[in-house]
Amino acid sequence: MKKEIKLTYLKKATKFLNKNKNILTETQVDELIVKFIKKKFYGMDINIDFKQMKGDISDIYRIRKGNIRVLVKVSSNQIIIEAIVKDIGFRGGIYKS
Repeated sequence: MKKEIKLTYLKKATKFLNKNKNILTETQVDELIVKFIKKKFYGMDINIDFKQMKGDISDIYRIRKGNIRVLVKVSSNQIIIEAIVKDIGFRGGIYKS
């Protein structure tokens, strides 16, 4: 059964993308998230570096692309997988609030 994928970008993530268009585009982030969903939910053999966070933010996944991190919260029901891009940033400051 195919599921629909819904991507939502929070203001913080959109702001990073607008400032850093030469480094990472929204299309590239979309492709990363689709790869992540294919590997996580469908078990496909795709090369992508992701990790589930620990502690209070254990419902968030970190996707790594070079020195940039994309933080994604995923909610899944029977028909729609919704991925909310919470933040995008360089590895040194992404985990600081």
